[in-house]
Amino acid sequence: MQINRREFVLGSTAVLAGLCFAPAALATGRTVEDILEWQNLTEHTKAVINLAMGGNSMIVASAGETLVVDSKFPYLGPILFADASTAGMNVSMLNTHHHGDHTGGNSAFVGKGKTYAHPNAIGRIESQIERYRQGASAAVMQVSQNLKSSTRALELAVEVAENAENLEAKDFVPTETVEHGSVIPVGGLSLTIHHFGAGHTDNDIVVHLESENLIHTGDLVFAGLHPFYDPTAGVTAKGWIKALDGILALCDTDTTIVPGHGDVGGKEIIESMRSYHEHLIEAVKAEIAKGTAKEDVEQMSWPFMDGLGFEQIKGRAISAVYDELSGD
Repeated sequence: MQINRREFVLGSTAVLAGLCFAPAALATGRTVEDILEWQNLTEHTKAVINLAMGGNSMIVASAGETLVVDSKFPYLGPILFADASTAGMNVSMLNTHHHGDHTGGNSAFVGKGKTYAHPNAIGRIESQIERYRQGASAAVMQVSQNLKSSTRALELAVEVAENAENLEAKDFVPTETVEHGSVIPVGGLSLTIHHFGAGHTDNDIVVHLESENLIHTGDLVFAGLHPFYDPTAGVTAKGWIKALDGILALCDTDTTIVPGHGDVGGKEIIESMRSYHEHLIEAVKAEIAKGTAKEDVEQMSWPFMDGLGFEQIKGRAISAVYDELSGD
């Protein structure tokens, strides 16, 4: 007996989750409550802070309108859209940069409302279609690992997996671009966009909600974690420090900071990230001056690196800074 893709995905879902639901349950039209666990930040904002689910997403809601900052992985896009829709019927979305754990869910938003990214992100997002398709194909497995208690999340994952082969690059590309100084209205609120040049990538966006003294930094800040260095994305440690200085200039002692990864904090998490890059530059520069080979430096560690998460990517940071400084 042959089975089609939908039957296969549904069967896989039931096995993985230990649940069984009829196809009719996929279109019940019921009112859906929040699927994800959100952390309330200010009167008009909340965020999902969960390392296993990729970059930190934030919802800004005002007067029946919502904006989602970063769409995470493909399986989470429809879930974020559903949760945003409970706070306001007009849903828009912004990417802080192009990396797949911040843009993978874009197809749930593109074509349904305004979608934004920096101009440098557009081509990079468009080039990642195969990665997005692969992520969509794995949606059921990913939900079973991270949201297995949510029937609604499983339902949406089935739909994502079924559509994986039909996805096109245009489904993920934001329709509007924003640059330094751009302003995005959300209901009665205004979000100011900042781009301080290349740092983590060449398309980093910082979102400033001045009325609530809140900033989403994207991946310019990894709180309590080693930062991710991507040589293919225009990363530069010196530019990263410059960008962090730009963010610090927007802060006071009460500013709420939503990092790209890690826990929400105040300006101290920006200062810690800045200190990390400064110490990394100094340490690697000293080894270059000694004539230490790159492969040996990559295996090193220094006290400022102790106790941080994402230990597995530490060597990438050292390698990238070595290359940057060697080219000066």
